[in-house]
Amino acid sequence: MSNEQKKKVLPFFVNFSIAGLAGMGSAVFVHPLEVLKFRMQLSGEKGTASDHKNSFHAIINMAKNEKLSGFYKGITANFMRQIVFTSTRVGCYTSLIDELKKRGQGTVINNAIASMSTGALAAFISTPTDIAVVRMTADGRLPAESRRNYKGVFDALIKIRKDEGITGLWRGTVATILRAMTANLTQLMSYDEAKVYMMENYNMENGLKLHTVSSMISGIVYSVCSNPMDVLKTRIQQQKIVDGKAEYSGIIEVATTLVKSEGVMALWKGWPFYYLRVAPGTVLLFIFMEQLRKGYEDNFIKDQ
Repeated sequence: MSNEQKKKVLPFFVNFSIAGLAGMGSAVFVHPLEVLKFRMQLSGEKGTASDHKNSFHAIINMAKNEKLSGFYKGITANFMRQIVFTSTRVGCYTSLIDELKKRGQGTVINNAIASMSTGALAAFISTPTDIAVVRMTADGRLPAESRRNYKGVFDALIKIRKDEGITGLWRGTVATILRAMTANLTQLMSYDEAKVYMMENYNMENGLKLHTVSSMISGIVYSVCSNPMDVLKTRIQQQKIVDGKAEYSGIIEVATTLVKSEGVMALWKGWPFYYLRVAPGTVLLFIFMEQLRKGYEDNFIKDQ
């Protein structure tokens, strides 16, 4: 039996808490890349002039116009999102996979169903915080008179509810759910599979080196597969609402408008920053999770 199969089963609340704390820890380091990713995804929308010539130009523009603080806009919303989204999607997934393994039902199909269902659940309940992240990080690119100027995540949620109704808090839910299902399927499963493969074929021990290599592999798969849905989600959640009417009727109109006016490759807009966020973000997320898990096992679980 491999080390991975011998992994101890932790209570649900522990998996949930570990995932949320790991997500927040990762966000501290990768949030600036999140901001840059959103800026690039919104640049040149509907065929308008691009805000930035390229990724490097985006960094220069932000540093010049918004200083260091601009790279951390929306960090409070991101923390809240990690508490809700990452805790649910990773915590629930981990507990489901542990239970499936315990029952001898840890097949690829069952794991895929578990990853997509937990991703969908997490996306639905966290959509309001996701909208707050998108709007707060993107606000600096707008003219002063068009900015929303949210003071923090709770101010953002209250104003969205007041100005757009309760449905405004779940704007872009379909795109958010589809992205999360893709993310969970590619990120979590590829990480688990990469760990097992490296341990069985390269005799790598369960430690920091294995976690880093597995996370890098997972980040590549995750970023390539989920970037299109991430672009569509960002466009929907950032759209202007004029007299109660949104710019887009839904994900289909966003996708067709984007491809028609900007080309198919626009679905991968912001990919360099997306990958640069996802790769180290994935590494940090899983390293934090593994270390927190080890700490819990060492201090609260007695050897059987």
